[in-house]
Amino acid sequence: MRFRRQKDKDITRLDIAPLVDVVFLLLIFFLLSMGEPIRQTRVTLPEASTGGHITKQAVYVVIASNGIFLDGKRSSMEAARSLPIDRDIIIEAQRDIPYYRVVKVLDVLRVSGHKRISLATRFVKSGL
Repeated sequence: MRFRRQKDKDITRLDIAPLVDVVFLLLIFFLLSMGEPIRQTRVTLPEASTGGHITKQAVYVVIASNGIFLDGKRSSMEAARSLPIDRDIIIEAQRDIPYYRVVKVLDVLRVSGHKRISLATRFVKSGL
């Protein structure tokens, strides 16, 4: 007995659904594997025309109007004392935060033995 094959005339048509799935998975992969974690708290930094680049191994201390965040997680002043001394600490404070709150965090970090503390600013070109 001999079976006949039916010739598929639509063999040249490309199914796009699996292609969209693969592109979507690649997009998710690249978003999750980004070098810097996505921050939960956005702050408006003050401007400065001088400064250097931020190191990637630093601990970020964010002073916002709704509290203090250490590496993106809500925290307290006591937790800032237990930060590792051998890492850089970068303080990000919103422009409208009272000055005494920034000084208070600086004092807590210095008393606990931290020496490598930086203040984050937004770079602007100087008109000079």
